[in-house]
Amino acid sequence: MGRTALTYRQRLEAELDRWKGFRRALLKNEREAFDSLVGHVYQYAHAASMYPERDPFDLLIMSGLLSHEERLRILEKELRLGMRLDARLAP
Repeated sequence: MGRTALTYRQRLEAELDRWKGFRRALLKNEREAFDSLVGHVYQYAHAASMYPERDPFDLLIMSGLLSHEERLRILEKELRLGMRLDARLAP
């Protein structure tokens, strides 16, 4: 028997297809940022696939936010190691 429900990746591809016009309208550097964000979203496909009932856009946004949070934490850690941070910047 074949699969009857689309996988998360298939649903994500369909969602991104709906955003093609938006992507085309972006300037080159903005398009690069958009593509980078989409690339990071795929890193969380394993978690998003556990929620087949969720709208793929919701999962795309949450994955993007999680990616940004993770990258911010890495940058903050590097800053703490490389220099003394002002106490106001501490979490």
